[in-house]
Amino acid sequence: MTIGSVRVAEMWAVALRPRYARLARMIGSRNRPGSARNASKKQEEKEETEKLLDIVISDFGVDPSNLRIFFSGHRGYHVHVNSKDLSGLDEEERKEIVDYVLGLGLETKLQGLNQTSSGGVTTVEGPLMGEPGWRGRIVTGIYDLLSEGVENLQLGSAHTQAFKEWNREALFTKPFWNSVRGAGLGTWQALALKAVQKKSSRIDTVVTTDIHRLIRLPGTLNGHTGLLAVEVQSERLDDFDPFTESTVFAGSMKVHVKEAPSFRLGTVHLGPFHDESVTLPAAAAMLLLCKRRAEPAT
Repeated sequence: MTIGSVRVAEMWAVALRPRYARLARMIGSRNRPGSARNASKKQEEKEETEKLLDIVISDFGVDPSNLRIFFSGHRGYHVHVNSKDLSGLDEEERKEIVDYVLGLGLETKLQGLNQTSSGGVTTVEGPLMGEPGWRGRIVTGIYDLLSEGVENLQLGSAHTQAFKEWNREALFTKPFWNSVRGAGLGTWQALALKAVQKKSSRIDTVVTTDIHRLIRLPGTLNGHTGLLAVEVQSERLDDFDPFTESTVFAGSMKVHVKEAPSFRLGTVHLGPFHDESVTLPAAAAMLLLCKRRAEPAT
């Protein structure tokens, strides 16, 4: 989420761009279009955008009808917020939004995660599933982490075994913070902070807070790729394929390719190329030219 960089016009209050919601470098990277690794990366990019949308709508109360999503043609997705109330935010105010979205400085105690003692018995108290804001998001994040496998959480052998034996569906009941054998406040705090990292939207903080930066207009070509900046409907975000739906050049073009790995553009798989003249689909040739991996051939 780039929360807040640019005012294209007065009505465009904020441009939000998830930092990892970006097209992987299409040429000159192991993360090549069409590869399994890049497919996974693209899914991660979309998940970051979806997390951003959830925070903007649920926590900031922005009406979904005032949000528009755009693929930039290169470095991922921009979320435009149409709100006069937000259009006047200065850099410091935008930074506060950034910190909230990233979960920076979040104190678990202020989110209700605490311990109390009574009659010599110490108990842990905390937020519940479904609570608004970061309180409920922490519980959801812990559930997701446990669903993905306790072994990766680095909790120590005793706690790892205890969480393996614990039914994580208990997170949907109350109270549950004292139902894991041996897990005290410190263990839950460690899990909560990992949950914050998981549920935050990793945003481009520079673009978000910079009120002087210009935003790319939809319908224009990105000079880094030759791809079109296009609007993406939120319900289509998961299915959107930038390598197919943002190409505009038709026909073919002959270029001399200096060096390029194999890659996909549209439905065509191309390369690898090394110091050779080839005739390519115009969109692919333009991509290589923009990436300075090729030169026009006569």
